[in-house]
Amino acid sequence: MPVTEDFLKRNEAINNFKLSLLPDDAGDTIRIIKIGDYDACPCSGVHVSSTKEIGKFQIISTSFEDGVLRVRFKLPKE
Repeated sequence: MPVTEDFLKRNEAINNFKLSLLPDDAGDTIRIIKIGDYDACPCSGVHVSSTKEIGKFQIISTSFEDGVLRVRFKLPKE
């Protein structure tokens, strides 16, 4: 599944995304990471270009709040 990135001005992104989880120094241009048609979210972290690059991982927690499903995971140490 392709992982793509778009860039939006903060005033555009704030209309469609929750920006409060980004660091204070995220800037005026916000990077939006899209995973196929399944998810799109603002992010300042590192991402793979395809989910097949991830390989095995372990889900460490999940939560569902305000209509948002969040899955937290970790990758095995190399």
